[in-house]
Amino acid sequence: QDRKFQKTYRAIVSAAPEPRQGQIDAALRREEIGREAYMRIVADDAEGAQASQSRYRTLAANEEGAVVELEPLTGRMHQLRVHMAHIGRPLVGDVRYGGALTFAGRGAPRLMLHAAKLNFPHPLEGRMTIEAPEPQDFADLRAAAGL
Repeated sequence: QDRKFQKTYRAIVSAAPEPRQGQIDAALRREEIGREAYMRIVADDAEGAQASQSRYRTLAANEEGAVVELEPLTGRMHQLRVHMAHIGRPLVGDVRYGGALTFAGRGAPRLMLHAAKLNFPHPLEGRMTIEAPEPQDFADLRAAAGL
């Protein structure tokens, strides 16, 4: 709630966003169909709307697709996935929000979203940053596309 944690993600998308970096400000509302819950872009003044902002930056791109860095400025369920789909760049492997199931001639083994870095206040160290390397399946798909 205090926005003291900074989260950075990496994702693979089928085409680079245009512009190559920016901020997405689009309110979200949780909706349910049966036992499934998902998020939908709604007008800021719609009933149940929650303000939501995400930043994105293209790290690598070619004719196969792109790797983007994502930073949620708010913490809504599926926020990054919905925001990227909203700008026409759903994440590879994201069946729920329209992402491709194949990429660079290969099947996407899962949703291609990776929690890369977390920066947060630490009681003794001031701020602490933890980084995680890309999982092998993410790195393999990225390499297959020459990204």
